[in-house]
Amino acid sequence: MLPNAILFDMDETLLTNTIPIESAWQEACETSAKRVNTFSPEELRLQINIIREWYWGDPERHRFGRLNLLKARTDVVRMSLEKLGCGDEEIAAAIATDYSSLIDRSLSYFPNAEDTLRQLIIKGVKLALLTNGAGESQQEKIKRFGFGRYFPVRLIEGELGFGKPDQRVFETAMKKLETTPGQTWMVGDDLQRDIAGAQQAGIYSIWCDYEKKGLPEGLNIRPDKIIYNIAELISL
Repeated sequence: MLPNAILFDMDETLLTNTIPIESAWQEACETSAKRVNTFSPEELRLQINIIREWYWGDPERHRFGRLNLLKARTDVVRMSLEKLGCGDEEIAAAIATDYSSLIDRSLSYFPNAEDTLRQLIIKGVKLALLTNGAGESQQEKIKRFGFGRYFPVRLIEGELGFGKPDQRVFETAMKKLETTPGQTWMVGDDLQRDIAGAQQAGIYSIWCDYEKKGLPEGLNIRPDKIIYNIAELISL
């Protein structure tokens, strides 16, 4: 049976980018890096890959970076340019802005995502949206994709002052929905923030493995359920 309430992550659970990240970075580099003749756009993209993996791999940098994505991306590009012998702040800002624009324009619902939300509403399941990130940028997505029609409760890290996996996020959502952990599911793509966070709050956790990569080796987090298409929620 479906639960009384379901908590949803937003990015890479309900929404995704139709342009691959690598392609977006390549295009942004080709547009702006031509102003520098000492390296190619491809060399810069490869360096950006190295720096952004390092940057986002640290939990603290991740927490602060996601609250100001444009600044974080600009910092990544700036450090990448410095590695290639260029300290041009203007070029770094232009590349980060171009990339952000490409990514924002490519944002779309995952296949079956909106229909699944509609069906859950029809079936009487109460829904809440739990998303990390800055208040302004996440509110823009919520408005753009009409999430207000489906989610009476929308909790954003940048507005709350804390985000997933902090148990207060899950507890706040359940309180607003007037539900309990035993009557609630959490659906998300991030094993640490969505799945482990929900499990610590006593909530049944459903991991979205849309690319069918499987659980990473060496990670002790085990979701209660794995789905490969969001439409599977209806038949659980």
